[in-house]
Amino acid sequence: MSTAESHPDMPPDTPDVWFSWNDMEADADPAAEAPLACTGLLFDETLRDGLQAPNVTNPGQDRKLRLVDHMVRSGIRAADLGFPGSGPSAARECLDLARHVAAARHPFSVGYAGRTHPADVHAICEIAQQAQIPLDAYVFTGVSPIRQYVEDWDVTTIERTIRATVRSCTHEGVTFVLVLEDAVRCTPEVLGRIYDVAIDTGVNRLCLCDTVGAALPHGTAALIRWTRRYFTDRGHLVDLEWHGHNDRGLALANSLTALSLGCARVHGTILGIGERTGNASLDQLVVNRTLEGDDGYDLTALREYAEYAAQVLDVSIPQNYPALGADVFKTSAGVHASAILKAHEKGDTLLKDAVYSSVPAALLGREQDVLVDEVSGASNVRYWLTTHGFDSTDDNRVKAILERAKAGRGPLTDAQMRQIIATAP
Repeated sequence: MSTAESHPDMPPDTPDVWFSWNDMEADADPAAEAPLACTGLLFDETLRDGLQAPNVTNPGQDRKLRLVDHMVRSGIRAADLGFPGSGPSAARECLDLARHVAAARHPFSVGYAGRTHPADVHAICEIAQQAQIPLDAYVFTGVSPIRQYVEDWDVTTIERTIRATVRSCTHEGVTFVLVLEDAVRCTPEVLGRIYDVAIDTGVNRLCLCDTVGAALPHGTAALIRWTRRYFTDRGHLVDLEWHGHNDRGLALANSLTALSLGCARVHGTILGIGERTGNASLDQLVVNRTLEGDDGYDLTALREYAEYAAQVLDVSIPQNYPALGADVFKTSAGVHASAILKAHEKGDTLLKDAVYSSVPAALLGREQDVLVDEVSGASNVRYWLTTHGFDSTDDNRVKAILERAKAGRGPLTDAQMRQIIATAP
C-alpha cells in the first residue's frame, strides 16, 4: 500500500509526506564506512535546545557562565550557547557567553543557532565581531516533505534561502553550518537538491537532524551512509553532524550509531533535557565514549556538571538514571554482595566496580554501596562491617544485624547499624 493510500486524508500527489529513512536499506559498501575509532566531538546543546523544555527553568546569566565552565571541566569542547536572533536580551546574553569563553581562554568552540533569516544571521555575525572569537553559525531550515506541505514551502525557496545565508556568513567571516531539520523524514530527491546547493556554495559542514525522534538506528545509518556516498561520489568533502531527539527512546542509540559512522560532531544536552521527551543525553554519551577508551573526559567533573545543572535548571535526576542516579551503585541482593565483598578483599577497586556493574563507580568519584535490608544475606553485613572498620568475623554481630534487617522494611541506615553493634551482646 502506498503512503497516500495509507493516509487517505492526504492529497494523492503528496505521497512523500510520510517518507522515513527507517524504510531504506543501509548502504553496506565497505568504502562508505568510517574508521571504527570514534573520534567525533560531543556538542553541548544544553543552553540552546535544552532550554526549550517547558519544565526547565531558564537560569540567570551568572549560572549560565558557570554551566559553560562545568562543560569545559568535563571535557566538552564545543557547544551551542544560544539563539541570539530571538531578541535583544538573548543577543546580549550570547555576547556575554562568548566573551566569557574568550576571557577564560577555554579550549572551546562556540556556536549559535539561527534560522535562514537575515536578522538571525546578522545577530550571530555581530557577536563574532564584538567578541573577536571564531564562531559557528548553526543555521537551520526544515526540509522534509511533511514540513513543506504544512508550511506551504517549496524546495526552490529552501535552495534560495540557503544560498543567501551562505553568502551572508561568508561576508561576515563566520563558519556556516547547514542544519537540516527533520532530515530523517526527507526524501533522497529533496536531499539531493539541497546537497547540490551545498556543493555549489562550498558548504563543508552539514548537520542531519532527527527533529522529532523518528529514527531507528538502522535508519540513522542508512541516512548517514547515503549522505556520505552522495558527497563522496561528487568529490566534495563534508563533515557530518548528528542532532537527535528522544521521542522513541532511541536518541542515545542513534547518536552512538552516528559516532560509529564517523560523524564529526554529535549533539546532546546534559541529562537529556529538551522539548517533548528531550534530546540525546550528553552525559550518557560521555560515559559511553569513556568506556570505549576516550580519555578526554573527566567523569567526576561530569557528575558535578549534572548535579549543578539539575539544581539551576530545576530538574531532578531520577534515582535509577544511568551513571548519575542515586541508586545506580547500590545493591541489597546477597549474591551481588558476596561477589563485591570477595573483590574488595582482593584489594582491586576496578575489579570490585566491574563484578556487578559495567560503569566503574570510581570514575565518577563514587563507590559500590551494599545495603542491608530484608532480602540481604550475611555477605551484605560483612561488607558493611569491613568497609566501616568493624570486625566482620563476629558471627553473633552479623546475626543480630540480619535479624533486625529482616524484621523491618527498607535498608538499615548507618546510624541503625552502629546502634545494633553497640547494643549487641
